[in-house]
Amino acid sequence: MTQEDTAAATIGRLESRIGRVHRDALMARQRDRLGEVDASLARMPQQLVQLRARGYVYKAYLEDQASELAERWPPVRAAAARDLEDQTAGLKREMDRIDDTMRRLQPLKVRPLSTAQPSIQRLESDLSGVERRIRAAQQAVQGLYGAMANGVQSLASEIQGCEGLLDALAGATFTLESGEAPVAVTEARLIDGNNQTDGMLFLSDQRLLFERHERVARRRILFVTTSSEIVKALHWEVSLASVERVEATKVRRALASRREQLAVITQGRASAPRAEFELGSDSDAWRELVLRCQSGDIASERAGGAPVVIEYIVPARCSSCAGALRQAGRIRGASSIRCEYCGAAIPLAQA
Repeated sequence: MTQEDTAAATIGRLESRIGRVHRDALMARQRDRLGEVDASLARMPQQLVQLRARGYVYKAYLEDQASELAERWPPVRAAAARDLEDQTAGLKREMDRIDDTMRRLQPLKVRPLSTAQPSIQRLESDLSGVERRIRAAQQAVQGLYGAMANGVQSLASEIQGCEGLLDALAGATFTLESGEAPVAVTEARLIDGNNQTDGMLFLSDQRLLFERHERVARRRILFVTTSSEIVKALHWEVSLASVERVEATKVRRALASRREQLAVITQGRASAPRAEFELGSDSDAWRELVLRCQSGDIASERAGGAPVVIEYIVPARCSSCAGALRQAGRIRGASSIRCEYCGAAIPLAQA
């Protein structure tokens, strides 16, 4: 008889299935998840200290949320760990019985499949029952810690987003003005008719800035690019005081995807033209954030140690040469500016 004629192949597949069920019964994924939450909470205090030291002054709630989660996690973890051990102990007993049944099946590998089939079917039925109980046990353990683990993951992602903003700013081709603080950044594409420019859209508490990122070939061999680099340049910027309105739209591209678009309409006297962007993140959230920065409401999120930055009014024209000032409107942190035409220092009145 060939292997196909005997029960060997069927029993072999059943052995592989039992191996996978053994791993599931240990609930390794659930153990790993508890460890990931432990590590994430342990990192957060130092991450936040470094975030503030690097100059990120907003989202003052981050420290409070991290402290609250760190305080609430130990009893939740302890309860989940106890239940996990209890569940795995019960599942081990069931898997021991499955293993014992499989050992008794080994001599049947050389028998015709039809002869061994009743014993195989009984084991398959028992194994299916164990698999159902494993899934129930996993869900029970996850139910004890899942909500809090998701909260920790969400906060960790928010902190990583702030770190990413500072990293992007550190590699940018522009610098922020005195008293200007970074708020957010996203991958973006500037849409100008048929022209599209890839880059990063930055939001500070005073400006919107789009930095072009263009991959340029540095070396070609037989028309094939073998070396390239990303060239960066500040392509567009506008003071929030010169923004008339911001529009967010979602354009469906297919059943399961959509484009997040943000239109920035500037005032007539603004130095920057209207701009339309396709964002790599939620356009509604970005519109809300821009409006909060424009209104000054974002100041309510300043971290306790960060000084409140005073607002000043920039006049429409220079008092010395009457040249139009592109910064006209409200700015923060600078009590005077220099006219770009005549070079005169212009003292500013507080808002």
